[in-house]
Amino acid sequence: MMRLLNRRALVTGASRGIGRAIAIAFAEEGTDVAITSRNLAALEETRAAVEAQGRLCHAMEWDVSDIAIAQARLEEAREALGGLDIIVNNAGVHHLPDQAGSEADWDYVIDTNLKAVWFLTDWGAQMMSPGGAIINIASDYAFRGGNSIYGVSKWGVRGLTRGLAQKWARQDVRVNGIGPGPVATEMSNWRDGDPLERASLPLGRLTLPEEVARVAVFLASDDASAVIGETIVLNTGNS
Repeated sequence: MMRLLNRRALVTGASRGIGRAIAIAFAEEGTDVAITSRNLAALEETRAAVEAQGRLCHAMEWDVSDIAIAQARLEEAREALGGLDIIVNNAGVHHLPDQAGSEADWDYVIDTNLKAVWFLTDWGAQMMSPGGAIINIASDYAFRGGNSIYGVSKWGVRGLTRGLAQKWARQDVRVNGIGPGPVATEMSNWRDGDPLERASLPLGRLTLPEEVARVAVFLASDDASAVIGETIVLNTGNS
């Protein structure tokens, strides 16, 4: 039985990795999906995979750090799909822990990873009917720390997820998060084939995007109807 049959979802940063896996997993569960990327052409593979499941897919070019058009993009997604039941704030940028970065780097990472998540969560919840679900992709950095702009931004995502969950639970919109550790994606800086890298992980491997997607399906579904304000960590024991 499909757990998300005939629901409508927006997934940001869906051209690859975790975002693509979530969009496809939602389609497999019966969801129509709007997807975003900074490069529209990069969404074609995801769009084809969603449509191969017989679901509607609406692709939008958008750098989520451009908050000025956030409400317009939310409205475009809602109009294209006939409503919004699920939002996944996945789009993000990464800086290594040893990269202090410039002020411009700080602003871009915070605008993309934190500020955009705040506004898409708060504004998106206003567009949802009761029973909606918002899932923010944080990081295990939000639990174990990290001396980087990225780490700071993901601590913030964990915090805003808990805070806005309290606000929107009263309107029957659930806000939760997922905190992946190293994931086997292009964005990851881990060398998955390196035996030293593998030995540093208790399970001996990276988390797979599809494993993150399965948790997203759970959080979006009625199975998680009492889960509010939580950020679930997936890091193969890398605590």
